[in-house]
Formats: sequence, structure tokens, C-alpha cells
Amino acid sequence: MRLRALSCGALAAVFMFAVDFSCLAAESPGAAEAKALLDEAVAYFDKNGAAKAFCAFNDPKGAFHKGPLYVFAINTDNVYFAHSAAPTLVGTSLRDTRDASGQPMSNVPDAVATQDAAEVDYLWLNYETNKVEKKHTYLKKVEKFILGVGYYNR
Repeated sequence: MRLRALSCGALAAVFMFAVDFSCLAAESPGAAEAKALLDEAVAYFDKNGAAKAFCAFNDPKGAFHKGPLYVFAINTDNVYFAHSAAPTLVGTSLRDTRDASGQPMSNVPDAVATQDAAEVDYLWLNYETNKVEKKHTYLKKVEKFILGVGYYNR
């Protein structure tokens, strides 16, 4: 009987431990975090200029790359100037790029053609999970560039 009580008590302790720490599991960042990072990037760009901003935005260990959130920058001709999650995209054109469903990504620069801010949805590779996921991206036009930060909708 005593052994059974200890076993149940031990199981209860293990269960409590699991329940207490389950809330520490990392949640994916969402809209608020993406908007905040974009606002930080715009402020940094405004204060420091394009060259210094792009160096900061391209640093995969820098302040503008936070897990699945990162700043990307393209110019109004659709050329990437910053993308810390996929540095090989820098210098390439978004014009011929398609999302994972085959939809042209030209809607990204088009979204801010007549306004200074916009939002777009598309399917994109989550570089952390290596899975294609739905992504919602916030865009802001700064000078002749478009800065963006998106989050994955799971």
C-alpha cells in the first residue's frame, strides 16, 4: 500500500512539473511582434540611412532578425537589398519570384504603390521549421525602398 501511494505521489509530481512548465513552450510571434519590428526597422532606417540599415537588416544575429521574424527590404524596382533569413536573395529581383502556391510576388511592391503602408498574404518557406506556411506581411515604404516583416499563420 505504501509503495502504491508513493507511485501515485510521484506520478502526480511529474504531472504537476509538466503542467507548470508547459506554458514555457515557445509560441510563434504574431502580428504585434511583426508590427513592432517593422516600426523599429523604419525608425532605424530614418535615423541611420539606407546603407547602415541594410547592414543591420542583413545580419542574421542582429536586432532585426528575431527567430521567424526578420526585416526584408526591396527597392521600388523589386530588387532585394536585405533579407537576413535568405541572404542569397539580396541582389535578386522579386519580379520573377512566386510564392509556394505559384502566385507572383509582384503584389508585394504593388501593395504600397499608392500608399505608404500595406499588408499582403502569401505562402512562404518558414526558414526555422523548413515548412511552407501561410505568411502575413506588413509593408512600409521608406524613401525608394519597401521594408517588410511578416509572421507565419499556423
